[in-house]
Amino acid sequence: MTDPFSVPRMKAGGATAEGCEKCGLQLIMLERVLFAGGGTGGHIFMAVALAEELKRRDPQIEVLFVGVQQGLETKILPELSFPLQTIKIGGLKGVGLFQKLRTLVQLPGSLGASRRIVRSFLPSIIVGLGGYSSGPVLMAGKGLECPLILIEPNVYPGFTNRVLKGWVDGVAVAFEETAEWFEEKARLTGIPVRREFFEIGSDIMVSERLRLLVFGGSQGSRPINQLVCDALPFLPSDQFTVVHQTGPRDYLSVQEQYNQAGVEAEVLEFIQDMPTCMAGCDLVLSRAGASTVAEIAAAGRPALLVPLPQAADDHQRKNAAVFVKRQAAVALEQDQTTGRELGRVLVQLAGEPDRLRQMAQASRGLARRDSRQKIIGLMEEVIEARATR
Repeated sequence: MTDPFSVPRMKAGGATAEGCEKCGLQLIMLERVLFAGGGTGGHIFMAVALAEELKRRDPQIEVLFVGVQQGLETKILPELSFPLQTIKIGGLKGVGLFQKLRTLVQLPGSLGASRRIVRSFLPSIIVGLGGYSSGPVLMAGKGLECPLILIEPNVYPGFTNRVLKGWVDGVAVAFEETAEWFEEKARLTGIPVRREFFEIGSDIMVSERLRLLVFGGSQGSRPINQLVCDALPFLPSDQFTVVHQTGPRDYLSVQEQYNQAGVEAEVLEFIQDMPTCMAGCDLVLSRAGASTVAEIAAAGRPALLVPLPQAADDHQRKNAAVFVKRQAAVALEQDQTTGRELGRVLVQLAGEPDRLRQMAQASRGLARRDSRQKIIGLMEEVIEARATR
């Protein structure tokens, strides 16, 4: 049986050596795209947006995701019918000494596994999404001379992307401030968001009841769950209807507290179809992760943002500040906000429909509709530049 890792006529980059000699154009074709990274819904859905756009353009394009077994990618990607392979690796940033030592022990094995995956798939390009699982894959790709790019969705770059910036050919950034970190490699593209968010109507209803969508990230947030439950006694039950993603841990307790408060609510462990839920709301209460705020902007929804205090490099506060400055959102500090205060803010916003509509317009103004196209353009630019060296 032929060893798939030792085929002599193929190399990383997605074209045959014979084909390269006959037609250099083969090298600049996006034939196979490997997305490396994950862990959270934010990282994963950026790549899903790009993968869907690539497949829309050309159904023959192959995509492969590489993540970790404990990441949310193992739940999301199979349901979307995208192929996934996993490696064993942990984090180095913001973890204890034991976890750091464990990650260092795992690193040689994860590099070996990544190298086998890259050599087997032969990607035209590798796209690093951030998160610790992207590091070994991009390192393996560098050793095999693959074109490499990063996507940096936050104002302040994440740890993995800061480490990898010298290894890659290009970096797609969401904010002008971020471009300074990556200098000539940076391209201002915005954050890739699924087409369905842009197809949401821009008008919000704000009728008799304010329709509130609550979620604390793809895996739920216990502090946000608790804060909203603490606010329920201060919310008139006839003025609000709520859709609340809790995550699996708090689902039953949160559902019970809505029942006791008499507030109409649909409580869910996980929202698979976020565009539909966002289309049906007048206000979003959420964290301020980069992909979250990008989806809110694409949907043209006003937001009440509660940044995660422990977010790496405090990037969620910085993301929220951009929306507050443009009057697209109100931000609350988790550790300084009580249930009474949250209830007061929600009641105030419910009574100001014109303000909510203005916030919605400002939010839509922050969206970048062409982010997917720009990032795919960066992929093509990097492949072509590598081919002409």
